[in-house]
Order: sequence, then structure tokens, then C-alpha cells
Amino acid sequence: MDTVGEADLLPLIVGQLIAYGYGSVAQTVVDATGATVDMVPSGRLAELVQIAKNKLENDGSDDDYDMETDAIGANTSGLQDQHDQQQQQQQQLHQQDQQGLDFSVMREPSHTPNYQQLYFTQHKGPCRTAAFSNDGRYAATGSHDSSLKVLDVQKMKNRTGEASDKPVFRTLYDHSAPVNDMCFHPNNNVLASCADDHSIKLFDISKMGVKRSFRYFQDGAPVNSISFHPSGDYLLAGTTDAAIRIYDVKSLSCYSNTKTKDAHRGGITQIRYSKSARFFATSSMDGSVRIWDSVSGQPMKTIERAHGGMAVSSVRIMGNERYVLSAGLDSIMRMWEVSSGKMVMEYKGHHQQRSEMLQPTLACNENFVVIGDEGSKDAVCYDTQSGHVLCRIGGHNNLVRNVVASPTDSGVLTCSDDYRARYFVSEGSEMQMF
Repeated sequence: MDTVGEADLLPLIVGQLIAYGYGSVAQTVVDATGATVDMVPSGRLAELVQIAKNKLENDGSDDDYDMETDAIGANTSGLQDQHDQQQQQQQQLHQQDQQGLDFSVMREPSHTPNYQQLYFTQHKGPCRTAAFSNDGRYAATGSHDSSLKVLDVQKMKNRTGEASDKPVFRTLYDHSAPVNDMCFHPNNNVLASCADDHSIKLFDISKMGVKRSFRYFQDGAPVNSISFHPSGDYLLAGTTDAAIRIYDVKSLSCYSNTKTKDAHRGGITQIRYSKSARFFATSSMDGSVRIWDSVSGQPMKTIERAHGGMAVSSVRIMGNERYVLSAGLDSIMRMWEVSSGKMVMEYKGHHQQRSEMLQPTLACNENFVVIGDEGSKDAVCYDTQSGHVLCRIGGHNNLVRNVVASPTDSGVLTCSDDYRARYFVSEGSEMQMF
């Protein structure tokens, strides 16, 4: 083991305290010790923690010994193992690229889902966004009132009405303006959110009593959308000023394509990594959808005037990475082939979207597309491959602004201007992931 002295450890500890948001505590340590500090947190502390843990395990020492580490994963060797596993999964995904929906072969509409409401939660303002964790265990909702709620999905399914069985187990207050988007870290214990207060905040939901973020990124513009890289090491962000941001979650450094000639000409409304992170997609107020190479940061495909020149509110990437779904202010959703940029399907005639930036979802098996409707208080469910409408999901008392689907089963969350998020499950559906 490396020999590490107090002079080596103190700067690392202070830097980590700053990363967790305990600036005043960090300053106290600096004042008391005179430590010289690099304001950017170092991975060295994580390495030392892991070395100590490994030594204790090898020596058979105190089994109860533990040390609090970064919620994002201070175990660097564990992150490498995770990265290697994801590389294998990416290779398998490419081998299975022909699986999933194929719009070159048309078929009859799917069975009609039977969505039943099991639970709802209420904010103090319009509910604007929601997300599920990658393992489907948790869900989160964000509001115009700047708050976030984190819910246990199993408790939403098996609600007994007892006080001890409440699905909401965290309510988070750290934003000072409406929340626009959120996503879970691949480790499922960290929730990221972005807001009109120009910030992205990371919360460790595994800690009891947590209400504020342990790490944040401050931007110069309202942040509309975020997406974690499958490794968890990077976070994409789209803002109102059209430039893509890529944040390094550990070092807090940021790359931006502000000066790139291929940058959008209007604010980015949504940004999403593909499942393998081979590419990411953006939608914009400038009316275009763009596909970007994740390594080079260069555009692979640009779909101009994707919705007749009107603003594009959303972009979703299919699991097989062959297609992307967009929604726009022409009241039409369109499916595009990534390789050619050609439209392969339209979803129209049963929902209106003229002024609101509605966010649709693809069900976990991708057989269904669900979106809110400005002309009613419902969400409309389409068959993905045929474009036919299958059903309407009612229950809200105002506009359904956002719909998100569980990645593991038939559950969906609908977010509405009636201050509520409602959880629905399609009873009897056989939902299988690709």
C-alpha cells in the first residue's frame, strides 16, 4: 500500500467535501490545518479507500469497517469492471441490431393495452417531468414548484394505504426554479435533475434524510434536458442557448460545441444517449433533429425541418438504435431511420400539439407510443409499427405534459399541469424487453 501522510490526505478530503456541497465544513478544515487545496475533487481519495478496503478483506480484519465514499462510485476498479461489462453488452447489441421493430415489414396493430391507475402523487405546482431508474425499482417526478419526489415503484403497485407504506420516500429541495428534466445514474442510487435556475444537481437517494444535492454543475443558461452516459462517467446537457454540453461527472469539467458550425441554431429541447452510447440525439427549437457521434462529437445525420420547420419538442432513440422518434408543434410524431434520415412512420390525427413542448414515451417493449393531447386531458396511445391509435388514458384534470415508461414492465407515469403525476399499469400485458 502507498504511504500516505496527513499532508497528502487533507487536500483530498477537503476537495471531496466541496464536491458533496459542504463548502463551509471544507473551509473550517482548511482554516484549522492550513491545507493547500485543489478545488477540483480527485479520484485519488477513492483509490486509497479501495486499497484500504482490499487490504482489510485480504487480512481478514474488522468486517464492520466502512468509509463513506462518493455516491457515484468511488470504487475505480468497480467502475472499470462495469465499463468492461457495458462494452460486452454494446457488442451484443450490435450483433442483435436486426432485432426489434422493423418498419420495412408492416404488420397488424398490437393488442390494445388496458391501462389502470394504481397511484398518484401531487406537487404544489404543475408536474413537468419524470423518470424511472434503469432497474425499474424507482421513479422520480419534478415540478414547476422546483421540488423533486422519489418513489418506490413496488409500493405504487402494492399500495395498502398505511402510513408506513407510502411510495414517496424522498422529497428533494435544492432547485430555485422549475425542474425541466431528470435521469438516474446507471448505479440507480443517484438522481440528476436540471432546471430553469441554470443548474444540474445530483442527489444520492440511498441516504436517509437527504434533501439537497451532493454535487452540481452551474451553467450560464436554463438547462432543458440531461442524459447519463451508460458508464455513468459523463452527462449530456441541452440548454436554451443551442450548445451541447458534455460534463465529466468526476472532474466537473465541461466540453461544449458552442463554436462548432454544426451546432443547433436554437435551444435544445431534448438530448438522449443511445443504449450503447455509440451516438446521441438532440431536438431543437430550430426545427431540426440531429444525430451525433459520441466519440468525435461530430454530426452523423441532420434532419432539417423535421416538423415542417416548427419547433421539435422531443427525441427518443429506439433500443435497436435503428430509429429515432420525434414530436413537434405540427401535432405529428415521426419515426426516422438513423442511417438514411428518412421518415418511416407518422403518428397523427388523434392528438394536438400546437403550443406546448410535450414529451412522449415508448413503452418498454416499444410496441406503443404514448403522448399527451392539448385538445383534451388525456394521453393517447399509438401502435408503434402501424401508427394506429389504440386507446386513450384518462384521469387528469389538465394537460398531460410528459409521459415516461418503465424500462422493465408496462408501467407509465403521466405528468400533468393539474399538479399530479399518475402511475398506470397495463393489466395482463406481456411486456418484454428487447
